[in-house]
Amino acid sequence: MWSAFCSKFFNRWTVLVACVWIECCAGASYSFGIYSETIKTRFGYSQQELDTISVFKDVGECVGIISGLLYDRFPPWVVVLAGAAQNVGGYTVIWLLLTGRLPAPAMWQMCALLCLAVNGQTYNNTASIVTCVNNFSGNRGIVLGLMKGCLGLSSAILSRLWHVVAPGGNDSDGSSFLLVAAVAPTAVALSLMPMVYKTGPATPLAESASKTTPRLALASAPVVGLALFLMGCALWTPHSTQASRVELAAALMILALPLFVACNATSTSKSSALELLLPDHRDSDDDVAQPAIECGNLWGALCSFDFMLVLFTAGVALGSGFVAVNNLNQVATALGFPQQEVSVFVSLISTWQFLGRFGGGAFSDYLLTRFGVPRPLLTAAAGLVQSCGYLLVVAASYFPWALYLGSAVIGLSFGANWSLNPTTVSELFGLRHFGTLYNVVLIGNPVVSYVLSVWVAGYLYDRESGRQGGECKGSECFNLTFAILACVCMLAALASLLLCVRTRHLYQKLRN
Repeated sequence: MWSAFCSKFFNRWTVLVACVWIECCAGASYSFGIYSETIKTRFGYSQQELDTISVFKDVGECVGIISGLLYDRFPPWVVVLAGAAQNVGGYTVIWLLLTGRLPAPAMWQMCALLCLAVNGQTYNNTASIVTCVNNFSGNRGIVLGLMKGCLGLSSAILSRLWHVVAPGGNDSDGSSFLLVAAVAPTAVALSLMPMVYKTGPATPLAESASKTTPRLALASAPVVGLALFLMGCALWTPHSTQASRVELAAALMILALPLFVACNATSTSKSSALELLLPDHRDSDDDVAQPAIECGNLWGALCSFDFMLVLFTAGVALGSGFVAVNNLNQVATALGFPQQEVSVFVSLISTWQFLGRFGGGAFSDYLLTRFGVPRPLLTAAAGLVQSCGYLLVVAASYFPWALYLGSAVIGLSFGANWSLNPTTVSELFGLRHFGTLYNVVLIGNPVVSYVLSVWVAGYLYDRESGRQGGECKGSECFNLTFAILACVCMLAALASLLLCVRTRHLYQKLRN
């Protein structure tokens, strides 16, 4: 009944735009670096304890099984509503703690609260991604990449909103950011949740598959432009409240542009020239909505060896990426980079991740439809590139420029893994239980992240810090950690190669 009512006013393109806007505000977890130092100093935590809190943040970000099960049983707007309630409640309580309005918590309480707050974004993420993949099942790579990319880009947008509404937030105390993280994503999600619903793939009479891909590329172009715009602002714009106001206003205008594509989606205009860039050889979205591997039911898919390979690959590649991204700012500080450069350096990471997430989905769609390249092969390549990025960070102690290059390589490959692994799951196991499978495949991330953060990065940092009298400086702080990350990520690349060998005939069928 709800879908029938919404179909009178919205189509799958307006749903796509609404989901883009929701995702562009839903990634407050990626701004952990803004307030992590405040948590550490306000409550007197060690680096290892802060890494433990960071891991619980990753747990909340990745363990969205409840949101997946909820999505499989209720309309998407119910999932968005549940996420909004959890988001505003969790971040508000943490803000009250950091500002002294509530008594200081025990460390386990801080871990639980941050996990709860961050977990709210999994509801918005699940509702947006799974809905759009169902609505555009013939172009799931580019759609999933766009959604994940916007989520990663939200950190830069929220940070500019923070500087606008809380001018005093430009100082070292990031506690005021938590209030922005509590209110802004919740307000956007609640205002747009009626527009998030499953329309189903377009019928051949309504819109041919050959028109869908260029329109998706056209709708995505402003978001890519926004990522490049924010990158330029981070590099060249003076850090001030006035500059943030201009940047935020420009960002909102750019994000409004995809709405024009949605409003004209049903027109009979000629296909864009972008069709030559991203060709779509599928005759119907319905042809690719069925699973390539017949597992019978949800439990059969979860217990299959192929799903275990995807789970291992995603857990290792994304878990190690979390450790790297969470510690890159401290690496730059330990190597003696000026604080202004460190701030620019951290701002660029979200942009690289966006380009990796969107590019990984769009480029893999192009290679699959044009040349039949299996997606697990590209996942293996991303893991190999990510390992090289870790080694570049190690080399930064000898060549400072390697830290900038290494962060770009890590951001691109880490972002690509966010798109490639879930898309592989949707292709191999279908869309019937994709809401649950999508969230299960991410459950290995916090486990790997915990081991590598606390027992590798945190332990080695605190040991070296103790040797230096309390403050760690130099390459000894993180070199061994990133060398270990490189070795671990190679294992993920090998697992993806094995999955590629096992499923190459299935991808040949998908192409045909």
